Amino acid sequence: MNFTKKLTTTFFFMGVMLMTTVSTGHTETLRLGMTPEPYMPFTQINSAGVWEGLEAELTNVLCEKMGTQCKISQMAWEGLIPSLTENKVDFIVGAFSITDKRREIVDFSLPYYNETSVLVGMKADKATFSNKTDAHGAEVVDAKGLSGKIIGVQNASVQGAYAKTFLSKVETKSYPAADNVVADLTAGRIDYALLTAEFIQPFLESKDGADYEIKHKIPGNVILGEGIAYAVRKGDKATLEKINAVLTELDHNGSLEAMVQKWFFGKK
Repeated sequence: MNFTKKLTTTFFFMGVMLMTTVSTGHTETLRLGMTPEPYMPFTQINSAGVWEGLEAELTNVLCEKMGTQCKISQMAWEGLIPSLTENKVDFIVGAFSITDKRREIVDFSLPYYNETSVLVGMKADKATFSNKTDAHGAEVVDAKGLSGKIIGVQNASVQGAYAKTFLSKVETKSYPAADNVVADLTAGRIDYALLTAEFIQPFLESKDGADYEIKHKIPGNVILGEGIAYAVRKGDKATLEKINAVLTELDHNGSLEAMVQKWFFGKK
């Protein structure tokens, strides 16, 4: 299958921030969990109160093509999966990586994006990093270059799980949002940020990020996941089949690639 490596989308709402339902003229309603925490190019609520970004546009198209109203519940990112398992919402979106651990409690749609995890630090930092093979044959980053350093990660993220598993001897600080990680990096409270390349790239291209760079690309493995997808409650085949049908259609007709080009590369 050729699901786009980088999907982009804007959940386009005609109205202000308080409008939390995408109406398609149909009576069926699905409860959607989203976070208002800015995480571009995936999603954010802009200054006009409109949702925009990769997952926003995709989800808007998804709900329309499924013929449903998607009623949005806004919550902290780390509360999305618990809200799903507690039957407070029917599906969730939030750059969730498909992992075996998460598969134990939710079902994932087909992936619509594959992200890259990177270690970011100051350009003046001359430390070098390499990879090694662990006891199970997986290629992982060698922790030697991180001795005495502090890494920042987002709570409940696959990057946090990676640090806990493969960098257990390195001090790690967890934050409720990726923006908080970047803020402490620039404040000098941590030495490196372990985040996705897609999220951190706009910062690196900004004036505030002029003194920072990607120090190392983290090799992919099962902990970092198998792509980004929607999640539904375990065993909810009906909702999952509807989502997958639309994702397949959008992939085949080129709409996913068009969204990627729009949000990641600014191509209309």
